[in-house]
Amino acid sequence: MKITYIHHSCFSVELDKVTLLFDYFKGDLPKFDKDKKLYVFSSHQHHDHFNSIIFDLEKEYKNIKYILSNDINCRKSENTVFVGPNEDIEVDRLRIRTLESTDLGVAFIITLDGKTLYHAGDLNWWHWEGENTDAQNKDAGDRFKHEMKKLKDKKVDVAFLPLDSRQGEQFYLGFNEFMNMTDTKYAFPMHFWRTYSIIDKLKEMDMASSYKDRVVKINKENEVFEIEL
Repeated sequence: MKITYIHHSCFSVELDKVTLLFDYFKGDLPKFDKDKKLYVFSSHQHHDHFNSIIFDLEKEYKNIKYILSNDINCRKSENTVFVGPNEDIEVDRLRIRTLESTDLGVAFIITLDGKTLYHAGDLNWWHWEGENTDAQNKDAGDRFKHEMKKLKDKKVDVAFLPLDSRQGEQFYLGFNEFMNMTDTKYAFPMHFWRTYSIIDKLKEMDMASSYKDRVVKINKENEVFEIEL
């Protein structure tokens, strides 16, 4: 499995027969194998997760399909599938399950050829100290934990998880909860606004000691990782 970190929350995942592209809105894309079907996922309509420029990919890749959260207002075509929260569907050979975001849209759980991938979108424990009230922060945490209970003990091969530096000292909450709730082999931080040092900060925390070796250190955009599963 070849994984490329593109920008922000965008990754491509190249498997034997298909390529998956998540939450692209800008950045340099790799040249994908045109013999493989390309599946383009967008978790919600926020500008840092969706850009209609993704439809330009059809000019180069004829074998393409889009799986978009249904809050995204864009064209509808035979190549586009819209999904909402808490759906369980099959698209070609992909089994796709969705969770409800604590912000907007969905998170994706994708199973293909015995491998399971998770892309959180903006499903995270959004704790904003000094901005939200204690009651609002508690509600946000409760809603996130409710979604995570649906994944209890789930085996995940590759997960893409927010690690947002804007949350200050609470940056680790959602990432930590996910890792403790699931059996995840490789966890890729995302949504860290080019603050790469926050990955080391997480790995150095005592509470991450049980999973720190499974957190992938990203150093730059367009970095490529070869994952053996």
